Amino acid sequence: MTEFTGKVKRIVFENDKNLFKILDATLISELPDYDRKEIKITGNFGDIQVGGTYLFHGQLVVHNKFGLQFNCESYQQSLPHEKDSLINFLSSSKFPGIGKKAAEKIVSVLGDNALSVLKDKPEKVATLSLTKKQKDSLLNGVSAMDSYSEIVLKLAQYGLNKKVANRLYQIYHGETINKLKADPYAAIADVSGYAFKSADRMGTNLNMARDDPKRISGAVFQIMLDEVNKEGNTYIKLADLLTRSSKLLALDQFDPIANCINKLQHEGKVVVSGDEAALQNIFQTENEIALAMKNLVNRQNSDQFKEKDVQAAIEKAEKQLKIEYDDTQKMAIKNALTNPISILTGGPGTGKTTIINGILLALQKLAEIPASTLYSSDPPFLLAAPTGRAAKRMEEITGITAKTIHRLLGLGIGENDATDLNELNGEILIIDEMSMVDMFLFKQLVNSIDQTKHVVFVGDKDQLPSVGPGNVFSDLIKADVFPTTVLEQIHRQGDDSSIITLAHAINEGQNPQIIFKKTKNYSFISCPTHEVDHVVQQIVEKALNHFDQDDIQVLGAMYQGEGGVINLNNVIQAIVNPTKTESKFLEIHDEIFRIGDRILQLQNNPEKDIYNGQIGKIVSIDNTSTKNCMIADFDGREISFSKKDMFDLTRAYAITIHKAQGSEFPLVILSLTMQNYVMLKRNLLYTAVTRAAQNLVLIGDPHAYTMALTNSGNDRQTGLCKKLKKQLAKNGEETLSLKEKAKIKAAVVSSNSETSYILTPELIYSGEIDPMIGMQDVAIKRKK
Repeated sequence: MTEFTGKVKRIVFENDKNLFKILDATLISELPDYDRKEIKITGNFGDIQVGGTYLFHGQLVVHNKFGLQFNCESYQQSLPHEKDSLINFLSSSKFPGIGKKAAEKIVSVLGDNALSVLKDKPEKVATLSLTKKQKDSLLNGVSAMDSYSEIVLKLAQYGLNKKVANRLYQIYHGETINKLKADPYAAIADVSGYAFKSADRMGTNLNMARDDPKRISGAVFQIMLDEVNKEGNTYIKLADLLTRSSKLLALDQFDPIANCINKLQHEGKVVVSGDEAALQNIFQTENEIALAMKNLVNRQNSDQFKEKDVQAAIEKAEKQLKIEYDDTQKMAIKNALTNPISILTGGPGTGKTTIINGILLALQKLAEIPASTLYSSDPPFLLAAPTGRAAKRMEEITGITAKTIHRLLGLGIGENDATDLNELNGEILIIDEMSMVDMFLFKQLVNSIDQTKHVVFVGDKDQLPSVGPGNVFSDLIKADVFPTTVLEQIHRQGDDSSIITLAHAINEGQNPQIIFKKTKNYSFISCPTHEVDHVVQQIVEKALNHFDQDDIQVLGAMYQGEGGVINLNNVIQAIVNPTKTESKFLEIHDEIFRIGDRILQLQNNPEKDIYNGQIGKIVSIDNTSTKNCMIADFDGREISFSKKDMFDLTRAYAITIHKAQGSEFPLVILSLTMQNYVMLKRNLLYTAVTRAAQNLVLIGDPHAYTMALTNSGNDRQTGLCKKLKKQLAKNGEETLSLKEKAKIKAAVVSSNSETSYILTPELIYSGEIDPMIGMQDVAIKRKK
């Protein structure tokens, strides 16, 4: 075996599953029997950075096709000692939160051997004038230098890809392997993407028994997490949990599973209530929301406006806006101005936007708010939405600054975390696109409301629920404890009215034939699945003669398949941004990114002030850099991305319907086929259609559209509605309907106590908890 020191120029090829890579490197030290300055290196690398210097151990080999190259068997990073190199290293992605200025501070205090000093004497970090997060990041980064690559390579042997291995390492650090050997199933509850199948592979390798309590606990957590993360439910029926756990474990007895659930409840990890089981943090989140809402409702508002003054303010708003509200719309405005919490829901064209403007104008007059304060650093009107595009649209229609909910709360910005958020103080807080808000974000929102006098939740209850767990907006309405206005009268009669008519027809689930009509604004093109990409190609090519490229949006239900958004992105990219000779590009997770490509942010990134659902455009690419490999324009702001950041990006010529929620586009091209049958529900089709602002082209299988329209789907299983009723049950006045189609309620709800049980085999067999609810025909083998 021989060794040499080299600097990595670029990663030619990498396999994320087994971590095999081909590198181009420049020699820094001599390599025996090799006289060139550059060399190709092959091997399995846990973590390797372009621009990094490493000591490689292995041997020279001759490849049949590529000739002489170095087969690396092991490697280690050479720590930089020169000042500039050290500063660049410390401000790299290996040390999140440490920028160039912080790196300069570290070097000025600890010298050019800063890394060695911190490695040998980590207590020296106390001498640095850094934040706690920066100090933690620095020590974690130094600790990781020796162990990370070794751990990632070891985990690859168990079939774990680098992404999951990285998540495991971020939680367990250098103890990752020891933790997994002690209990490979415990990480299922801690690490996203680490599933029972991977844990079981390790468990088998460790000779763990099939009925080992650790294995059973892992299976129970897997089923409950699937229910939360895949279905959006906040609880699972015990019967379902027992049966599915038994199947996953390949065990034919319920007793050990019931004992495990009982133990998990005793440990405070699971809550069993009646015939339902919930993860403790999910159950607690719903409880916290219900309590926070109760506190908001019970606040005493000493400055309630008189009814005649409210009526006068509405009339003035009508004159200023040059419109006339109907009785239902007026009641919505009154609800907002005279209650701590109110709800407004309605489909497209029903006047939600007009009502929001009316609320703001009327409140400005009632509270005598000077116009100069509306745009101050402490504004009286707080407007927010879950996504950047939805917030931008809200700002455009009101003329008032609107933010994402994350930005409004300061969530993830600087030193802020979930326990240190901005307090919300204003005359009114209006949250739009509420159907997109999941339970975790909603909890942070309502817990941050301090002295805000009025809170209005606005949305369309018939759209898709949040990607995250829960069904908050629907539960707020169903609880019947807040003044709620349901808008059903269509007021908009513009050029897009046929799309609005289609949307309402879909929502009612009747007359599927309306989908296949040809109108001024929408049309249907029938085609088999294997022709979808070809049809989309033709439509886009023709549409470019009449629409700007950025005004055209293709939507699909899923990523995979011939009609999926991954394939459609390839097709559209080839039309609008084809390969050019020697043009720069990046290949990340099997996607090609080119300068000029439209891209979509997949996760919230408050540090960069970009959020889930925002669309931008690539303006430059540097494929020699790892830290700043790409710059993109998002709404006029240029933002740099590292290769790590780019795992949260995808091309956006075609996007999923879920990702389009909260946005509108002049032309929408929707693809649905029977490949999507598991997702074909009415609210999916309704949400897709309502993304079209002017024109809509529906393509695909007619049966898929009919199935979606006629399938109302199942509501998510959530506990928030019941908890809200329990917290807010009181005697109150009922607001009567003003019109047959208006459903405005302030309900009187009686309290129902929840009974908790300790799950035992005896309770199951005695019949007090029936494990066969809904499964009477399923045979269960009992333990002999």
